[in-house]
Amino acid sequence: MGRAVMVGRGPTGARVLVLSVLIVLTAEGCRGQKGDGCGPSVLGPSSGTLSSLGYPRTSPNNAVCEWEITVPRGKRIQFRFALLDIQDSDCQVNYIRLYDGIGPERTEIVKYCSLGQNVDELVESSGNQVTVQFMSGMHRTGRGFYLSYSTTEHSDLITCLDKGSDFPEAEFSKYCPAGCLTSTEEISGTVPNGYRE
Repeated sequence: MGRAVMVGRGPTGARVLVLSVLIVLTAEGCRGQKGDGCGPSVLGPSSGTLSSLGYPRTSPNNAVCEWEITVPRGKRIQFRFALLDIQDSDCQVNYIRLYDGIGPERTEIVKYCSLGQNVDELVESSGNQVTVQFMSGMHRTGRGFYLSYSTTEHSDLITCLDKGSDFPEAEFSKYCPAGCLTSTEEISGTVPNGYRE
């Protein structure tokens, strides 16, 4: 098992510095994120976590974020949703969309917009680059989303919200992604590659 890294509850300035270093270290091979609707995210080269701004509270109105994720050539990316709670009054402006590729040549994999939607299946890319786009128009409810990703060789990927009691049988190991957000809003996980638990 790799080394666990946790950002603690030190002085605010020190915590921001450590978090910034953590994100810079884990973003190697990734293009990063852009927009004003980005929540705590760790974009590792083989796994990571993404969330909307304000998670687990209601996501802000009129926000947008795009994450561009790249894993090594020859690999594909899979996503597992822990939470998907996007007000669906207007699927044109309230949604999360996953694309194969980065830039103008990207193609849509899937688009979701629904309150309390349960997405059990893994969503897979066809290549080693994915754009995740979150849009939030005017809404009154909806906590946004929280998801994990990894390369596809980790078919036992779990989300940061999964617990041992969530599985019906004893499991010897599960793949935990890098960058889980704990209940005290700290980021933990082995950087940069995730770990088995």
